[in-house]
Amino acid sequence: MRSAEAVREVVVVDPVDLEAIRETARQAGVELADVPPFRGIQTVMASVLVVGDVGAVDLVREEVERRRGGLVFDLRAGALRPIHRSRALRHGELEVVAVDGVLRIADCDGELIAALTRLASGRGEKTVAMVEETAVSPVR
Repeated sequence: MRSAEAVREVVVVDPVDLEAIRETARQAGVELADVPPFRGIQTVMASVLVVGDVGAVDLVREEVERRRGGLVFDLRAGALRPIHRSRALRHGELEVVAVDGVLRIADCDGELIAALTRLASGRGEKTVAMVEETAVSPVR
């Protein structure tokens, strides 16, 4: 049975969330071990090795993702971070910033995220109308 197998996975965690993730891991019955940063590379994130059965490791990974917040697509020309996560949004929420406004989508699926990623990779400023057209027909 797959759930009985031990899984080892390195998870990157915001240091602000580290204690909460340790508590989630303890409750799930998995082991956490700190992974030292690469030599000579300064990082603002912490890496931990999660060891346990598949289901328990998934619980820890899901908690890390939940704490990262929702997705922001900044479609304005020259945006420094066109696609990033924001704790101001709940996990699963999506915010699209366009030249003429902001659109918030409560629940999004993989197709919509892929379509918005393609839209964000284009050059120039995007409008809310472009975003709404993409959201209606995400297979473009």
